[in-house]
This record gives sequence, structure tokens and C-alpha cells, in this order.
Amino acid sequence: METVTDALRARVADHRPALGDDASGETLAGAELAARVAGRARALVAAGVRPGDRVAVLLPNSLACAEALLAAALARAAAVPINLRWTAREVDHLLADAEPRLLVAAPERLAALGLEPPRPPLLSPGAQASGPALPAPAPEDTALILYTSGTTGRPKGAMLTHRNLVANARCIAQWLRFGPGERVLTVMPLFHANAIVIGLLAPLVAGGSAVIAERFHASAFWRTVERHRATTAGTVPTMLALLLAAPDSHPALGRTSLRFLLTGSAAVPADLVRAFEMRFGVPVVEGYGLTECTCRATFNPIERRRPGSCGLPLGPLRIVDADDRDVPPGEVGEIVLRGPHVMRGYFRNPEATAAALRGGWLHTGDLGRLDADGFVHVAGRASELIIRGGENVYPREIEEVLLAHPDVAEAAVVGAPDPLYGEVVDAYVVPRAGRPLDEARVSAWCAARLADFKRPARVTFVAGLPRGPTGKVLKGALGALASLTSGARSN
Repeated sequence: METVTDALRARVADHRPALGDDASGETLAGAELAARVAGRARALVAAGVRPGDRVAVLLPNSLACAEALLAAALARAAAVPINLRWTAREVDHLLADAEPRLLVAAPERLAALGLEPPRPPLLSPGAQASGPALPAPAPEDTALILYTSGTTGRPKGAMLTHRNLVANARCIAQWLRFGPGERVLTVMPLFHANAIVIGLLAPLVAGGSAVIAERFHASAFWRTVERHRATTAGTVPTMLALLLAAPDSHPALGRTSLRFLLTGSAAVPADLVRAFEMRFGVPVVEGYGLTECTCRATFNPIERRRPGSCGLPLGPLRIVDADDRDVPPGEVGEIVLRGPHVMRGYFRNPEATAAALRGGWLHTGDLGRLDADGFVHVAGRASELIIRGGENVYPREIEEVLLAHPDVAEAAVVGAPDPLYGEVVDAYVVPRAGRPLDEARVSAWCAARLADFKRPARVTFVAGLPRGPTGKVLKGALGALASLTSGARSN
């Protein structure tokens, strides 16, 4: 099994549930899903899509969205899902860069977005066509182009092949022991790799099923799990925190069927995982990955999870210094990856591709270390490293200390310019509701736990942290604020 087409064909004779929709209650067996996707693929071809073309998809989480993504791959085109939270300006950039042959979207959504022509021809989300079977795609054909979140600049389109998608989905399914009885609740958005690979493809290749929910609601999550008897669901740390903060009037509701919950996409505080597991009795399995490696590069073992670590590598992984030499266990360096899950490259961006894939390894730009047992610990982005008076300061370490404070709900650390030290540590803290907190108390907490050069030079209290759609804190926004306010501090 090397292509999305292979995965669908393997379910043609399968009359067990393969994909369901939470909102409508509709459920498709394997054979029905394969037939529906084939009809949508023929509709794309009838509308002019040719091998190598791009098909943009602007749809909410639904059966129609999942089928559109699969249909583009079946038509030997690349699906380009569009972030539903983007503005018209951001969508225009994607359309100009990807140059899709078609846009699959509802006209009313485009009108609400205020998207102005010119744009690609529009195809109805429900379009179907009949005809002969389509030629099969090759494993190296690009099946998906996912535009990165743009935390380090304008979004770039990571090209993922059929082999990338199937290899990572199968590896994840094997690691998590997915089988025909697996029922994944997909609350993550289908314009991101997490939902596409873990919430759609992994159960598909394992013979299991997925149920797509339009979005995550903390107040409805446990009832949704109970209704569908879900065995797992993908989350980000913010979702876990919201579930912890929500009233829990039905202590056992929805937890009898869950084997575990999955989390990642952003740094996961160890205390958050421990608190969640203690309150709800549901194991949390943390992993690490990025769009450029399809979805996941590491996962914690189910039986011996290590809170604060993102687990063991699923494929070749190294920690290297600035000269791409391996560093000893315990030392921080850049995480680099290799394997069938690593992207083909960035769409029409050979310079960025060469930089990211130099030496045959994907340079993630993430800092991390390996402990004595081979578990991976992420220290932050290389671009977020703070150098204070010649000392390296890793934001993740300070954030963990801040988050361990009982009155701190969220925390993020960035570097701010300083005339004496070059950079100093700026901390942004969200207090827990109803908990009084001041800078002196936070500073005293840090002083007891951190070397002096690691302690925040200033603590700013905020109502919330700016986050991207996958839950990652947008450090760029905080960094810009730190740069502006540092001038006032140094004058």
C-alpha cells in the first residue's frame, strides 16, 4: 500500500463503517466511501483537472471536505486545503502561489470572506460524475500541499506525496495499535496535517473508522465521545486545558470507550498532562511533528509515557550542532529527520527546499535533546533561542517553570533587545481565573528555580496568548511587543 488510491481500494469490499459525520449522523461504509470519492474524482477531471494540477479546498470539517481531499489525490492532482481562519488577503496569497485549477467551496463562504475575482473556477462541494476508472497515481505524485502557518515568514507550501501520506499514516497506526475496531473522533481542522493523517488516513489504512466533528467544543466534547463510542481523538494542549477548566457534571461520561487521547502540535506542559490524567483517568499520548514530515516524527509509547517528552522517534532522527554534527545525549541541538515521511519539498521554492533538506536530512528549525533513554525533548524553535550576555537561554525551560506555578494558566517567553546583555528574557503570563498574581511573586518563584541569567527581566500579565490555528503560540507577535516595550524600559 503506497498510495491513497491503494488505501481506498483496500476498503472497496468492506461494509463496516469507515467515515462518519457528527453533525448529520451520516455514516459511510468502506465501499460507499470508495465509490463516493471516485465519483468526486471523476467530477474534478470532467471540470478540467489534469495530473499535476492543484485543487484548492475551502470547506469546514465534514464528509464533503474529507471526500474532496481524497478525490484530488485520486485524480492525480494535489489537494490544497485552505485555513478557514485566514483572511481574504491570506487566501489570495495562497491562491496566487498555488495556482489551483479549481476551488471547491460553497459560494456563500466566499461571499462571507469577501474574496474578490480573479480566482479559480468554482466547483460545488457535492459534484459527482460517472465514467470509467481513472489511471492510478504513482507513489511519488504530490497528493497534498499544506501551507505552513507562517510563524517564520510568509506561508510556504509543503508538498506531500502519496508515499509520504501512506507511510506516515501506517507508521502512526502501527505505533498506536489501530485496528478494525478503532474509532477516531476528528475534532482537529481538516486543513492541517494532524487531522488529515491521524484523523482520516490512519484509521482508513488500519481498517478502522473516523467520525468528523465540525469543530472542538469543550462543553460538548465528552458527550460527542460517548455518542460515537470513540476510542481516541487528536487534540492540542489548549484543548486539554479547556477541558480541565470546564465544569464536569458527568464524571464518567465519554471515558469508557477511550483508550487514550493524542496531543502535540505545540509544546505540552508536563503538569498539564499529569493534571488531565489525574482528573479524567484518560491517558494522554504526546507526539512531535511538523508539516514538512507529513505529520508525526515521534510518539510516546502507550505503556511508558514520559510527560514532558514528546516520545521516541518513529524514524531516523538526530540532534545536531550548527555544523550538522551529532551532539551528545542531554545537549541541545537542532532536530533533523529522514525517512519516507519527509516532504518532497516546498512548492515552487527551490531555495527554501535546498535549505530545509540539505545533506539529505530535514532541518526542522526546532531545538531539542535526547535523554539517556532516547526520548526526545523539544526546547523550542532555533529562531526563538535567547542569547543573554553570551549564555544560551531556551524559552521552553522557563515556560515549564512558569507553568508549574499554581496560579499560572498559560505562559510564553521571548527575547527582548537589551543594550547591556544583547537580549533579556521577557515573560507573558495568563493568570488563572480568580487567582491574584503579581510580578514580585512570579519573580520570586523563578529566582528559586532558575539561574540568574535565565530569569525573566520583566513579567507582563495578559488575558490570553496569541495562537495560530493548531494551538501554537505566535511568538512573533509577542516578540514584536517585547521589542517595542524594551525601548521604554531602557530609556
